[in-house]
Amino acid sequence: MNRTLRLETSGRSIVLKQSVPFVAKYPEIPAPHARDRVEAAFYREVGGCPELAGAMPAFLGHVPEHHLLAFEDLGTAADFTSAYRDGDLAGLEALGGWLAVLHARTSADPVFENADMRALNHAHIFEIPFVADSGLDLEGITPGLAALQRLVSEDESVMNRARELGAAYLGARTGALLHGDFYPGSWLRHADGPKVIDPEFAFVGPPEFDAGVLLAHLVLTGHAPRLPESYVPLPRFDTAAANGFAGIEVLRRLLGVAQLPLDADIRMKGRWIDQAVELVTG
Repeated sequence: MNRTLRLETSGRSIVLKQSVPFVAKYPEIPAPHARDRVEAAFYREVGGCPELAGAMPAFLGHVPEHHLLAFEDLGTAADFTSAYRDGDLAGLEALGGWLAVLHARTSADPVFENADMRALNHAHIFEIPFVADSGLDLEGITPGLAALQRLVSEDESVMNRARELGAAYLGARTGALLHGDFYPGSWLRHADGPKVIDPEFAFVGPPEFDAGVLLAHLVLTGHAPRLPESYVPLPRFDTAAANGFAGIEVLRRLLGVAQLPLDADIRMKGRWIDQAVELVTG
C-alpha cells in the first residue's frame, strides 16, 4: 500500500515507509493517509514486550507531518509469498506463538479504532469480491472465475454470513489487539526466525479475525486449515467465526482486488472456492 525506500549511508542502512493517500499498487483506489499513525502506535504498544518486538524490525522513528516511518533494515529478507508456490511455511509455529502473545493484549489507545482503514478493508473483504460490476479492474478475474463469482454471490447463506462477519469486523470496539493483515506478505524469512511487518491495519477486535486470515492462507499454500499448536486461543474463542473469516478471506483473495501470486488453474481455484464456502457456512 505504501512507498518504501532503502536508505544506505556510509554508517548504516535503514528502511523508510511512507503512506500516501491511495494504494501505491492501485493509485485509483483511495486509502487513509494517516495509516502511518496506527503503525507507529502499534510498534510503540508492543515495544516493551520482547516476545513481540523481537520478531519485528526495530522501530527507529516517525515523522507524522510527512507520514514517514523508519525501521531497521533486515537486509535481503524475503516475505513468505513464495509459499503459494512451494508450500514452505517453515517458522509457522513461531508465527503462531507471536500471534497468541499479541492476542493476549489489548489497548485503550483510540488510534486502534482505526475506523478508516477498517472501512477500506471491509469493502475489499466483505463487499467488492461479491460484486461482478464493482467498477474496478480486478486483475486475474477470468471468465471462468467470474462465473464462479456469480454463483457465490447468489448463495444467500454465504452472503448472509459475509454480512454478519463484516458487521462484526467493522463494529468491534473491544477485544484483543490484532495485527489486522496476518498473511504471508506480512511475514519475512530471516536468519533469526520469521519477522512480522506492516501492522497498519491493526485494531482492537475479535481475535478470530487474525486467526481466520491465517487459516485462509494455510489453505492457499496447500495446508489444512488448522491453527498451529503454538497458537493458544483465548477463552471463548469462536472457532466457527474464525472459520467464517477464513472462508471469506479465501474468497476475497480469489475474487477481489488483492490477488496473490497463485500458480493455480481454474479447477484448483474452484476447489478452493468450494472449501471456502464450506468454511463460511460451516
